[in-house]
Amino acid sequence: MANVVVILFVVVVCWFAVSMVRRRRHGLVAERGFSIGADLGRLGDAPRVRVVAVTTAGPDRVRLALKPEITGDDLDLVVSLTEDDFGFGLLRDWQRSQAALAIVMPPDSRIVRLRSVDDLQPLTLRRVDER
Repeated sequence: MANVVVILFVVVVCWFAVSMVRRRRHGLVAERGFSIGADLGRLGDAPRVRVVAVTTAGPDRVRLALKPEITGDDLDLVVSLTEDDFGFGLLRDWQRSQAALAIVMPPDSRIVRLRSVDDLQPLTLRRVDER
């Protein structure tokens, strides 16, 4: 009788542990695109650019000119950013140092993700329409 109780107890504890892991699995599994490891994996695949110019384009807007490392047309973006934001200073630093940046612009999205290839510093910006 004691053996049956012990076996039943072990089965219940195992079932509980498995159900907990299955419920919280989304937090245990790294998804591509949401972690530094995922970004490191994509750095080799992502196109690289350098910051050519960072200028104020209006209230809460900054014009960002990026030059691809591989031949191609310069990329001119207007993003939502102010001179007081951390990202503005970071873009200026990248412009001065001519740091190579990996760029990801998801299709059908206004998001622009930049990550320095040298120090892995990320920056996420939101493109805005000019009117």
